[in-house]
Amino acid sequence: MSEPADSEIAPETPNSPKAAIATDARTAATSEITDPMLEVHAPHESIHTWKSFFIHIATIVIGLLIAVGLEQAVEAIHWHKQVQIARNVLRQELLEANGFYAFRIAVNECVAQRLSQLNDIVESAVEHAKTAPVGDLSLHIGHLLSDDAWQSERAAQTLVHFPAAERELYGTIYGQQLDIRNWVNEELGVWAAIRVLQGNPDRLSMSDITLIRQNIQVARTLNYLIARNAADQLSRASALGLPKVNGQAEEVRETCLPLKRTTPSQPYTTY
Repeated sequence: MSEPADSEIAPETPNSPKAAIATDARTAATSEITDPMLEVHAPHESIHTWKSFFIHIATIVIGLLIAVGLEQAVEAIHWHKQVQIARNVLRQELLEANGFYAFRIAVNECVAQRLSQLNDIVESAVEHAKTAPVGDLSLHIGHLLSDDAWQSERAAQTLVHFPAAERELYGTIYGQQLDIRNWVNEELGVWAAIRVLQGNPDRLSMSDITLIRQNIQVARTLNYLIARNAADQLSRASALGLPKVNGQAEEVRETCLPLKRTTPSQPYTTY
């Protein structure tokens, strides 16, 4: 018995939708396999002679040198600007320091005379001689020195781009400034001990007198060192082209006032 005619699978005609889809898929797959990959090569000529070889090498080298030179030029311009900015900041900081140095030079003799006078008072107290009270011994000895700009520029690696001689001079100035700042800090403590002398000298014990004597001698040494090195610092600043700075006239006048011989309202005062 034969199968019904409609049960047979009729072949797909070439124009049918399914046949079209299958054909497109086969075409795409074949294209992916057979189409060559696009390759890009720098145009070049075949090198047949040594002359051509050396010209080729020279072209590469010159190109590299130009690239490196341009990069270095940009870097040099950048650091030239940074050095100018850093130089202006450092000069301003040193001008402030120079004001302190000029002040210490101006009051050097006044401070030395004050210490000699205090030493005489102490020796009179040792001999139990009648001595007038000692007034306020708070003495203005200058403002603290700052090196914030120097430390900032050093951390930023700007200083290595300064001319060698200029960088060395800045280094000497700031190195000496650190010593002077340490002496000033020590001086503050020394004068704090000397202020024990304030009031009636007759009340002092021998331990007080010994302490005051020692600190007067230390204060003399520190005053000399600070003034002597302050002069050297001003000379170095002048070598950098910094203008001359005068000591603060009003502060100098106050520091050089005569010693007060009345008992202060408070036994110990601060700067």
